[in-house]
Amino acid sequence: MTSIQFFYSPDFPGTALRANARQALENLGMNQEMQETETAPDQIGSPLPALAIDGEIVVSGLEPSVHELELLFADHVQERQEDFSCGECGVECGGMNCTENCTRCGKNGEASSMVARIIGFVILLIILFTAVKILA
Repeated sequence: MTSIQFFYSPDFPGTALRANARQALENLGMNQEMQETETAPDQIGSPLPALAIDGEIVVSGLEPSVHELELLFADHVQERQEDFSCGECGVECGGMNCTENCTRCGKNGEASSMVARIIGFVILLIILFTAVKILA
């Protein structure tokens, strides 16, 4: 997660939401700081207290349980991982910069062979030159 923001006001302190969010992050083993901002409901366009993940309000006017927040945070992390084509390493590397135990690209941290890349490029060039000769 990039950022977690907690919005509150003196009239709506949201102490239960703040405590539950911190506990949910701790239970998930996420060392994520929560930015706390005192604001008015009309400034963020949502009832207070509110919780935002990466700038998107995900909870407003409610104080969900620790378990519900754990599910919300875990779901958000899973959505972010699915956005990346290379899974856990979070880099669209095609296996070039993969970390150990990356399940998406199948490289498992092994560097791809430069010789194999050169051979593949040479074969591609041969195919292209052959196609050009046939068509000419």
